[in-house]
Amino acid sequence: MNPAALGISPAGVVERGRQAGRDLGDDPAATVAELVSRVLDELSDAGNPLVQVIGGAGIRLHTYLPTRTFELAVHGLDIARAVDISFQMPSDVLDAATQLAMRIAAATGHGQTVLLALTGRDELPPSFSIV
Repeated sequence: MNPAALGISPAGVVERGRQAGRDLGDDPAATVAELVSRVLDELSDAGNPLVQVIGGAGIRLHTYLPTRTFELAVHGLDIARAVDISFQMPSDVLDAATQLAMRIAAATGHGQTVLLALTGRDELPPSFSIV
């Protein structure tokens, strides 16, 4: 989906990404490890609250978390490609992200297109994206 269609400034998205990178500080790996530890602690007692998301809609935590896994997987690949490093994500993360992408494709009317491409029967159209 086009961010501008949701009232989200593409330039604002880029700047938030840059700021997030700066926020990782001088030791990004240590910062991420600390964040993971903190989030796992918080999730253990979180239950399934309604989470406010962009656009003002609400989504339950158990539904929201897979979307964050998807974002981390995709952007992890983006970063690895941008800095030209090899990155092999854990198989369970790749599995979850791929399943969510397929569910999005199916829900948006593109499931058949993706299935045909994944099985080598057709190619994806130029610039195809489910997001």
